[in-house]
Amino acid sequence: MTHEIDFHIRGNGQPTVFIHSLGLDHKLWDFCIEELSATSKTLSYDLPGHGNNPPPSHSYEIKNLSNDLVESLKRHGIVKANFVGLSIGGMIAQHLAANNPEIVEKLVLIDTTPTYSEEWKKNWAERASIARTRGVGVMREKLLEAFFTTDFLTQDSAEIEYCRSAINSISAEGYALACEALALGEMEKYAPLIVANTLIMCGDQDNILFKEAVHWFNENIQNTKVEWLSPAQHVSPLECQKDFIMHLKKFLEL
Repeated sequence: MTHEIDFHIRGNGQPTVFIHSLGLDHKLWDFCIEELSATSKTLSYDLPGHGNNPPPSHSYEIKNLSNDLVESLKRHGIVKANFVGLSIGGMIAQHLAANNPEIVEKLVLIDTTPTYSEEWKKNWAERASIARTRGVGVMREKLLEAFFTTDFLTQDSAEIEYCRSAINSISAEGYALACEALALGEMEKYAPLIVANTLIMCGDQDNILFKEAVHWFNENIQNTKVEWLSPAQHVSPLECQKDFIMHLKKFLEL
């Protein structure tokens, strides 16, 4: 799989690459891009089958997404950057940082995991099947319940509306292929190879798998710092925007 990435680039200075989560797109990061791009260069993009990026014609793995990102950055003349990845974006960032340490200044892993349990792998297969047969939209409310705390959902905010819109418009095949890539993700062997300073963030009310992963990363990656976002679930940066930006700017020294 070789795919040229269409980056959304703002600002100048030290580059920071933002990688979104399953079911959303590069607009996830709009809430922080304006502030961060005032003092640095920000790059965001749509994963295959998300946003305006059409789905590929065949299956892929996390390593393919990582390699595509590295090659696309090279074509843009970017030799070193910070990487910020949420969920599947965090898995991509893990692979990239372990296999291309020379291009990683600092690493930020958010609500992510090195691998999924057998129960979760069955869940990914079920989601892929539903997406292909009934569309992603039928799962929208359940996905939102996983993304955000009940209190945040009741606010019916612009952030919730953005997520609803993104879920409604995503390619069914694009979503299904991403689910299958997540099920195949096995990143444990890469953690000891990550040498960049790493910030681990997670919503304090996220699924137990992701909360346990925080402790696993902290024990298996060399140089780590942990910050919990509260109250928040899986899409914690959107739920705790001010705290997320504060922790990110402090860690990246922006």
